[in-house]
Formats: sequence, structure tokens, C-alpha cells
Amino acid sequence: MKIKLFVYLLILTITNVNLSIADDCNKFDKLSKEYAKCAAELIKEKTSEKTELIKEKTSEKYKEGKKKLNKLNLKEKLIKFKNSKSHKEFTEK
Repeated sequence: MKIKLFVYLLILTITNVNLSIADDCNKFDKLSKEYAKCAAELIKEKTSEKTELIKEKTSEKYKEGKKKLNKLNLKEKLIKFKNSKSHKEFTEK
């Protein structure tokens, strides 16, 4: 029971520290340049995190598409089509 209570308190304190680390721009006047600078930094951090995720997802999709394209053997089919004299000959091979 003591171990569960200790783990619960540990998790609770860690999450509270993480929430307090977050930068809060409300301490500045909204028309001041400090507020604008703070807001710009927060936006920059959030967008950089999101762009990293987007880059990872697109690279994964690109690799999957490349694998599918390689499975089609289009290069061999194109060479076979170029070497055939008629459509009938192409379908027979």
C-alpha cells in the first residue's frame, strides 16, 4: 500500500512540475513587446514540434509508396511494351 501511495505522489509531483515549467505569457501586458516576443516564441516551439511530426509521417508514406511502386515492376513492363510490335504480341508475352 505504501509503494502505491509513493508512486502516486511521485507521478503527481512530476506532472505538476511539468505544468509549472510551461511559459505563461499572461504575466505581460498584451500590448507590450515582451508579450509579443513571448507569444512568438511559444508559437515557434509548437510549430517546430508539429513540423517534425509531419516530416516523419511523410517520409514513412514516401517509403511505403516507393515499396509499392517497386513491386509493380513497371520498368520491365515498359521494356516489354517497347519491344513488342503490336498490342496482341504484348499481351501474349
